[in-house]
Amino acid sequence: MARKGQVSIQDNVETNEEFQDYLIEHMDQLICMEVYSDFCGPCLATNNAIRKGKLEIGQDRIAMGKALADKVDVLARFRGKSEPVFLFIVKGKLTRAMFGANGIELCRIIEEELAFMKKELETGIERPKQPIEELLPEESEKIEMELKQEEEARQARERIRILTLAARKKRVAERMAKNLTQLNFILYWPHCHQAHVDLYEKWDLINIQVGAKETIQLTEAMVPEALYMSDVEPNEACVHALLSGEVLVVLFKMFDTDTRNFVKLLRYTLYEEIPIPKEDVPPEKQVPLVPAYERYAAVSKTVREVRRERYEAKLEKLRLEKEEQERLAAEQARLAREAEEERLYQEKKRKEEERMARIQAGLPAEPEPEASEEEVEGEGVREEIGEEEAPEVVEEEPEDQEKVVEEEEVFHSDVSVEGEDYIPPGGLFVPGLYAPPNELAKANGLAFFFPKVVQQITTLETEHLPPHVLVMFSVDKRHEVRDAMKQFPGEIIQAGIFMGEDPYAMEHVAFTIKQYDQMTRLRKQ
Repeated sequence: MARKGQVSIQDNVETNEEFQDYLIEHMDQLICMEVYSDFCGPCLATNNAIRKGKLEIGQDRIAMGKALADKVDVLARFRGKSEPVFLFIVKGKLTRAMFGANGIELCRIIEEELAFMKKELETGIERPKQPIEELLPEESEKIEMELKQEEEARQARERIRILTLAARKKRVAERMAKNLTQLNFILYWPHCHQAHVDLYEKWDLINIQVGAKETIQLTEAMVPEALYMSDVEPNEACVHALLSGEVLVVLFKMFDTDTRNFVKLLRYTLYEEIPIPKEDVPPEKQVPLVPAYERYAAVSKTVREVRRERYEAKLEKLRLEKEEQERLAAEQARLAREAEEERLYQEKKRKEEERMARIQAGLPAEPEPEASEEEVEGEGVREEIGEEEAPEVVEEEPEDQEKVVEEEEVFHSDVSVEGEDYIPPGGLFVPGLYAPPNELAKANGLAFFFPKVVQQITTLETEHLPPHVLVMFSVDKRHEVRDAMKQFPGEIIQAGIFMGEDPYAMEHVAFTIKQYDQMTRLRKQ
């Protein structure tokens, strides 16, 4: 409430009807309308500027008002915002807006707007105006800038989150690595499972043993975990090959008395050691004189090569299907011949029995009735049909061969086919096997692929903290906090003594209350 005798500078507008009446009542004046939300109220920092704009600059030429955005529909875009907004309205239309509590800028804009109104009266040329419910160019720019700032803040938070997780993951791997010195693993790509069999004799030569084997179907989200801190470049072809089937992961163990560096031992065996030629093996069966890693590595094929292979595989499948059909047809023909031979045999046997019965009865052994002309003609027709059908079956094979040749001629490897499987770019390096290059990659891989084995040796941790809250107390209540913490031993993630008010910039003083008490006593002495 204004004091007795004090003039109210701003008029209150709280409903749609009051807002429309206010525009009509001050149609010939410049309206400076402050827009605010109910939860924060009008701006107090601009009171002096508003008073100056009304009493010293505008006087009767300006009307100062303040509207509650929560109850005025045309101001709905300003609801729920705490930033002060000043709208400048001329003849019921919006001309300008100011954001923020800047009293000097507010007075300057009032002077400019009054000057524009005077110029309109003198020249008769009106300024561009727009309805109040529409966005001004400066509002659009501000919204765009706010969205950009929000996106930058989101990206910054995401970067901090990723860096925090990475730092925690590294600490977890460092703690596990200290207890996993006698373990290591090799990861084989889906197309290189045979490499483990080929290299099996190596494990005895370097005095290590296979502890476990797992076949796992990786997903795209699992690839970064499997190749954590590795020297493998996860290019498009490499990842595609890794996800094309089940990978083979082999766990190796060293004896407890073995003090060799397991990482260096396995890396040298796979990546550097060149096999020694065997004297009792022919040259064509000798293992290539390159390290195992290079022997099983490959370069992704081009689209043309992949499509050619798929096309040839399709033709081979058709050829095998045709051979199977021909085999079935031949088998059916053989069974038909055997059935016909069996029928003829039974017919002959029947006739022989009839002959013997006639002889025993004193009748002629083989009465031979004369064949009619119709039967003779029928036999001739059957013979002619048999002779005509035989060549047709023989001529089918060259027709199929011509069809296959014709399909090969129309093959186009540069044309994609609808429903065709994805083909990665050609010329990219695809390893066939991988051994971790450092202790952290080894520890993380072991925990990922063989968690049960690792759990028996050390505690499995995760870099993802469970949902939690930070609670801060004054240091003089430390003993009460300690008593409360004892009631929830499994729910407290971490506790300590810090100095400062900002959780992200505090200085760590002590790990426990007991340690802090000892430090303070020492300081008092």
